[in-house]
Amino acid sequence: MEIRKAQPQDSAQIAALIAMIYRDMEMPVLKNVSDAGLLAMLTKLYAMPENLAGLAQTFVAVNDDHVLGVAFGHPAENEVAVNEILAKVSAAQPGFTGPLELGGEARPGEWYLSMLAVDPQTQGQGIGSQLLTALPKLVADLGETKLSLNVDDGNPRAAKLYRRQGFTVDGQLMIGVHPYAHMVKKI
Repeated sequence: MEIRKAQPQDSAQIAALIAMIYRDMEMPVLKNVSDAGLLAMLTKLYAMPENLAGLAQTFVAVNDDHVLGVAFGHPAENEVAVNEILAKVSAAQPGFTGPLELGGEARPGEWYLSMLAVDPQTQGQGIGSQLLTALPKLVADLGETKLSLNVDDGNPRAAKLYRRQGFTVDGQLMIGVHPYAHMVKKI
């Protein structure tokens, strides 16, 4: 397995993993969006240079070009611009009645891990842990000194993984209709 920067040709595989997260978030704007519509929007989103190695960064764990896991995030100062791209791309996608909007999830001075997902066929094999282990070096190379993420209060398994990786709780917030713990890790 290799962890590398995502490429445009990875976008459809990334979309399938990220779609699981959006479905779990139960966001009202996605209630009537078909799985095909969500995948089409996310495939477009994760083929954009701005989301691969521009305003945001996308890293993938791959085995022979098969994406096993994905980590997507951005410096806090880019959060508004990254979310504007998401809103613009989703609002233009057939089946969406409005833009998919996120925001207020990162704090100044953080590189915010917005999405971490592992292929269900390979969950439990340490892929998420390996991505989290690689992230400090990957984002330190970008000049970052602190990682952050938000974990759904209803996902204790993920929270346990993040604590094992050195993240500590640094506050609470609501994303969509779910409460989340904001966690940080100094690099």
